Amino acid sequence: MKQLVTAMVAVLPFFGFTQQQSIMEAKEVCIEMVTFKKKLEYNVEETKAAMEKSNVFVEKYNGFIKRIISVNEEGLFLDIVYWESKEHAINAAQKLQQNEEFMKNFEVIDFSTVQMKHFDAFATFAKDE
Repeated sequence: MKQLVTAMVAVLPFFGFTQQQSIMEAKEVCIEMVTFKKKLEYNVEETKAAMEKSNVFVEKYNGFIKRIISVNEEGLFLDIVYWESKEHAINAAQKLQQNEEFMKNFEVIDFSTVQMKHFDAFATFAKDE
């Protein structure tokens, strides 16, 4: 059995696993999930642009791995950020809220609709590319 596991680990890079995937599999990951709606005075494109501008701030924080922002047909936005730990996620959120330049991007958000949750990942699965 040990030989089989060793052989599988040796050949994984040949099946299209990226370094990002192996980082996420090698560590415990905290997934931060935020849902929100935009303020009525902004349109979806303006909201998307504001969220994209905020990436330059988020990526600079310790523990940041990856961010995915999406929106559905009902106008509900989903912001998913992968962090190395929940502590990294919380520290970044606290510091970002104190950054006026960053918070300007969030003027488009209806904060009465914001829901934030943190999840500890326990398994990762990705389709070979």
